[in-house]
Amino acid sequence: MSVLSPSCPDLSERLEADEWMDDFSITDARLTAALQDLRRINRFLGGYAATNAILDPLFRRRDHLRLLDVGCGGGDYLAHLVRRGTRLGCSVDLIGIDANPVTVGHARAYLDTQLTPSLRPHTRVEVGDALALSWADDAVDIVHAGLFLHHFHGDSAVALLTEMQRVARIGLLVNDLHRHVMAYTGIWLLSRALRLAPMVQHDAPVSVRRGFARDELETLARRAHLPHPSVRWHWAFRWTLSTLPETET
Repeated sequence: MSVLSPSCPDLSERLEADEWMDDFSITDARLTAALQDLRRINRFLGGYAATNAILDPLFRRRDHLRLLDVGCGGGDYLAHLVRRGTRLGCSVDLIGIDANPVTVGHARAYLDTQLTPSLRPHTRVEVGDALALSWADDAVDIVHAGLFLHHFHGDSAVALLTEMQRVARIGLLVNDLHRHVMAYTGIWLLSRALRLAPMVQHDAPVSVRRGFARDELETLARRAHLPHPSVRWHWAFRWTLSTLPETET
């Protein structure tokens, strides 16, 4: 396959295949490099911006929020959101969970280096199962999942959304990928042109193939009985699925 002409697969249906990052036995520099590059992708390819578009109004209206980030990976959304909330006048306490203990260790180390002494106590990261959250109903204000839902299919995807909504007092926010030929071709070429980590070069196109069409997210939301779900498209080829109210009474 030429670096200049990737062959685009059939994107009519979601791909059910594992990514390298799903293999918890990979704990060496391959994982470290991939987590670093994923932070760059979120920063420059609209990952943070999509989440900001939904959460910023709440950050501006509220003095304090408690947020759970499921599938938190390397902790970049935790660092971003605690700083973003502070900038907009909202004190945010964040809990991140990930099923991979090694990734949790990377997230804790990243937060130690990235956050000021005043912000670091507002974040913590734990090993946890997103399909069986250890929190009571309405235990947190918001549950967020960035680039996480696409790791689940069918009943397990519905179960994830159901658990997220269960523990969220205000609502949930899913930020994930739009399965589209331009997204696939773009990330395939970009990951190679920028010489991103081999794991990212493999996983990023696979992630797009595991991504969503609008009607698929709407179907998952109905199956999970989400209250008043809203699906919005964001640059670059991102969807948000949210049950957060646009205004609060």
